[in-house]
Formats: sequence, C-alpha cells, structure tokens
Amino acid sequence: MKKSFSWRIFISLGLFLSFFMLLVSGVILYIGPSGRGPGAVVWHMIGLTKPEWQNQHIIFGFAFSLITLFHLFAINWKAFFAYLQTKFREGVKGPGELLVIVFLFLLFGIGTYFKVQPFSGILELGKSISKSLEVKTPQPPAMLRR
Repeated sequence: MKKSFSWRIFISLGLFLSFFMLLVSGVILYIGPSGRGPGAVVWHMIGLTKPEWQNQHIIFGFAFSLITLFHLFAINWKAFFAYLQTKFREGVKGPGELLVIVFLFLLFGIGTYFKVQPFSGILELGKSISKSLEVKTPQPPAMLRR
C-alpha cells in the first residue's frame, strides 16, 4: 500500500529547511567582511561569496514566506479563522499577548532604527567581527593605478 503525498510533512520540512538556510546565511552575512573599499578582497565562506550568500538569503526568505502563507491559509486555515472568529465574538479578554508582541515588535524596529542599546551593540558586534575577518591587499602607489 503506497502512502499518499503528505502536505503537512512537506510544509514542515520546507519551513525547517528554509528557516535553517536563513539562519546560516544570516549568521554568515552578519559576521562576513564587507568586501568594500580599496584593497578589499572577495571572500568565500563555505564556497560562496558575499553576494552569493545575499542571494541565498533573499531566495530562502521568499521561500520561507511563501511556505508560511501556504501553511497558514492552505493547511491550518480552519483553525486560524476559527480562532479569529472566537476572539472577535467573545472580545479579547486578555490582550496581554497581543500588547506584548506589538510592543516588542515596535521596540525592535524603533530601537534598531535609532541605534539604541542593545540593538546598536548587536550591530556593532557584527561589524567588528566582519572587520576582523577582512584581508586587505596592499595598494599600489596612486600614480600606478589607472
């Protein structure tokens, strides 16, 4: 007896693998040297350059987003909409979770935008790790460059 294709397994594995790739590429982009400026060397990490890692990160971000939407609206739409209907009918009795997550979302976004601690520290740590991994090549004298 042959089993039929399981969308739940497909979605679960797709979410896990795309999240894992986002995690790996995000860490590599966080610590990788900028590769800009005079004398900058193209760097490779696990066989890919920074632009190639950026491409991976973007594509797997799209994949994660699409699979998440599919998960929500194709697999769990009944449970999701039943939850929303219940909350709208009964009213939000304990909006604590909603308020906390909205507060954290705004805190992270505004804190990062205005570069306040601890967000600025996290960004600076990534920059310092990147700089420590940079390899500069000596520049020829200005009159030899053309």
